[in-house]
Amino acid sequence: MRRRLLDAALQLITKRGIQALTTQAIADTAHVSIGTVYRYFPDRAGILAELVDEATRDISFELVRGVSAAMDRDVPDAAHIVVDTLTTAYEKHAPILHAALNSSSFDIPAYLNHTAMDEIERSLLPLGNAIPSRSRPDLDAKQLQDLVFVTMGVTSSACLRIALQRPPGSDRDAMVALTARMLAAALTPPP
Repeated sequence: MRRRLLDAALQLITKRGIQALTTQAIADTAHVSIGTVYRYFPDRAGILAELVDEATRDISFELVRGVSAAMDRDVPDAAHIVVDTLTTAYEKHAPILHAALNSSSFDIPAYLNHTAMDEIERSLLPLGNAIPSRSRPDLDAKQLQDLVFVTMGVTSSACLRIALQRPPGSDRDAMVALTARMLAAALTPPP
């Protein structure tokens, strides 16, 4: 039943936006009583928090897979794999990410947007050092840490913009390639 309610909430958010997410609408969509919704969740914020947690876990899992696939590639290919993987994962969960990132205008705790993004970056950190440490042997430990900090933030932000805010008619693949080139430039030692 819990899964059915979460699926109903996701369906509402996907089709009608976060504003449509009420406990009554969830009950109606799931074809259950409002009491059933409250048996499993205290309110709509609890439902959205669980959907954000699920999306975050899946994005993190996909990112780990992407970084693992990129490990033995040259820097430009590795950067492209990571950027494309993260953008695709964000696209897959776009309705939930939109809801979490816009939660400040809704009665959903604003911490959800920070929680989701922090968790995604935290999952990348152990693998996030692997490609830069291999490609930038010229950096000491502190410089490498700074590089990873900046490139993770910039890459995540760019992928999120491509996935959620891409202008109509723009070329997604070209944007992914551009972001990958920017990441590769940071991961390539100067001549």
